[in-house]
Amino acid sequence: MESTVSIEKLEAVVRPHLKFLKADDSLGIEQPLGEAGLDSMASIDLLLDLEDTFGIQIPDDELTENTFANLAEIQKLVDSCK
Repeated sequence: MESTVSIEKLEAVVRPHLKFLKADDSLGIEQPLGEAGLDSMASIDLLLDLEDTFGIQIPDDELTENTFANLAEIQKLVDSCK
C-alpha cells in the first residue's frame, strides 16, 4: 500500500464542497463536515472528485453514513482504495 494521502491534499479536494466554510476558516481533521455544509448532494460530487483526483474507485459497500464524516474518515477511505 502506498503512503497515507496528506490531509492538505484531501482538504484541497473537500473544501470546495463545504458551503458553510469560508475561505479563511480552518478545517480540523476531526471537524464534522456536515456542520461545514456537506450535504448528500455535495457528498456525491465529493465522491467523484476523490476518485478522479486520487485515481481510485470507491466501492459502494465502503459508503456509509460515516464515510464523509470528517477528513480523518476520508483519509482512511482513500488509503484503503489505493
